[in-house]
Amino acid sequence: MAIALGVDIGGTKISAAVVRNGQIVKKIEEPFRRAQIIEDLATAIKSLDPQHESESVGIACAGLIDSERGVITFAGNLDFENFPLRDLLAPQINREISLTNDASAAGWGEFRHGAGKSFSHMALLAVGTGIGGALILNRSLILGAHGLGAELGHLNVPGASAKCPCGLMGCVEAVASGRAMEARAKASGFASTQELADAARAGQPSATALFDQMGWAIGAISGRLANVVDLEVIVIGGGFGATFELWEGGALRGLRENIVVPDLRTIPEFTRAQLGNDAGVIGVADFAYGRV
Repeated sequence: MAIALGVDIGGTKISAAVVRNGQIVKKIEEPFRRAQIIEDLATAIKSLDPQHESESVGIACAGLIDSERGVITFAGNLDFENFPLRDLLAPQINREISLTNDASAAGWGEFRHGAGKSFSHMALLAVGTGIGGALILNRSLILGAHGLGAELGHLNVPGASAKCPCGLMGCVEAVASGRAMEARAKASGFASTQELADAARAGQPSATALFDQMGWAIGAISGRLANVVDLEVIVIGGGFGATFELWEGGALRGLRENIVVPDLRTIPEFTRAQLGNDAGVIGVADFAYGRV
């Protein structure tokens, strides 16, 4: 089978890989440089595939993505607004380009090649600095009418009033993301989220309570999402997902307390992501294959 190329544009680095059958054959990482982004992407792609074995490349990026036009509509953390990436890059690499949101790419990667491959109805919650999401229903990636679907980090937590960076109030990202937990940790006297996690693992009540509240918030929005789309599994990824064991109990409780008739239905399970930081490049390579 021909190779596929996948690229993930992150806040600090660009990851690019040659992928075959869901396995990374070769990978390079370069610092993210906004001013040289087109040049850096072209160099990475050409160095990975100097013989031009692949006719297309999949590119994932955080933010609001117009996949049809190949435009990064808005990515505040990366300083992109109405950035025509496909039109600028395609002449440099002489390949077709598929552009999509990074959480959608990671969700598809986990569905096809990772924790979700045994399921047909799956959500990914990427719990990092913010909270990204992806939704798979009937084995199809749900992007919505304009490619802006599955913004799961902006589902509302019952009773929450914290203001989200998006401008809305009570989003789960404003309550349970890494950024939110860092603020809550410092307000409770912990120097960092690492210190908070260490204290929770040692059983310190104030620390375990914060993680329990975090878990409940994620469980609550998961339950309400499952009421609408009847999920089988919710995959937990992202850098802060590594603390899942500290808030799993709260998540399960929040799920049951927010799902319709929990005793009379099959409740979706939580599971950890399997592909780690490679989920995005593996998933978006499938876009290059045309498998999405």
